[in-house]
Amino acid sequence: MAEGAVRRPNIRDVAARAGVSYQTVSRALNGHPNVRPETLAKVEAAIVELGFRPNAAARALVRRSSRTIGLLTLPTTDYGPQTQAIAIETAARDAGYRIVLTNAASTSVDDLAAGLRFLRETSVDALVVSVAETSMLEALAQLSVGVPYVTLEPTGLAFGHSVAIDQRVGARLAVEHLAGLGHRRLWHLRGPDGSIDAGARARGFAERTGELGLASEGTMVGDWSADSGYAIGRRMLADGARAVVVANDQMALGLMHACRDAGLSVPGDVSIVGFDDVPEAAHYPTALTTVRQEFEQVGTAAMRVLLDDLAGLVHLRIPPVLIERGSTAAPAA
Repeated sequence: MAEGAVRRPNIRDVAARAGVSYQTVSRALNGHPNVRPETLAKVEAAIVELGFRPNAAARALVRRSSRTIGLLTLPTTDYGPQTQAIAIETAARDAGYRIVLTNAASTSVDDLAAGLRFLRETSVDALVVSVAETSMLEALAQLSVGVPYVTLEPTGLAFGHSVAIDQRVGARLAVEHLAGLGHRRLWHLRGPDGSIDAGARARGFAERTGELGLASEGTMVGDWSADSGYAIGRRMLADGARAVVVANDQMALGLMHACRDAGLSVPGDVSIVGFDDVPEAAHYPTALTTVRQEFEQVGTAAMRVLLDDLAGLVHLRIPPVLIERGSTAAPAA
């Protein structure tokens, strides 16, 4: 903000002045019937005192009457997207909205357009688009969305708000952890080509190994499954891999299996860092050191970005956290 500029009051300022939550202010702005009269009076008084004026997107939401948010995603049972979807539904319900979900059949322009068309036909007030692949992002850029929307991806290249875990930072944390233990030669088992998250993690891995003067011994591409972690892990171990940053916890599980079959111990012979912190990670044969993604925060933040009073485009990045467990140790002598 330029020196001397005055920040416009936003929905959180109104909430603080009224002594209520920002969700309550959102409900009041949207005419939700469950807002008590005395609470509504406090919110209205705070709005007048602060001179609060919703921006164009917020006013659009207030004018519409469906109180429905569309969620467009690809079919998946993966932990992260499912957890985000639950958090989005919860945050929407707390703000007086309901979620209508549809799955795009593929990442093509036609299938993405069909999904958007279905959601617009249900008169959604806004959209959350879970973007997993670069082809989906490219297809979205060719379409007219027509309502306020937020994408769940880390590039910020779409023409709307975006909210995501900072994948590059997560990979950098994994590299720093292994370097701190004394490892100087690192391998990377990345996710599939075309995956936005896999690409961001690979870039973070390459950047931080270079900055720390570490040897990046090789990167191999998996498909997120434990089976691919096992198959590719066998090849990595045969090539001498002893410290591996793995792009998700399922492939890390497969790599652990490959270590056992090769007669190598984790972490005595091989140190492994995963990514995601799925609920099972703490209970793997050796508890997995991994990068925790706060998926619930992504879902909640996506709704906040849509429903709060925000000027201009917002690209919110949520930092991940490294969880140290038993799968990493100093290199063997």
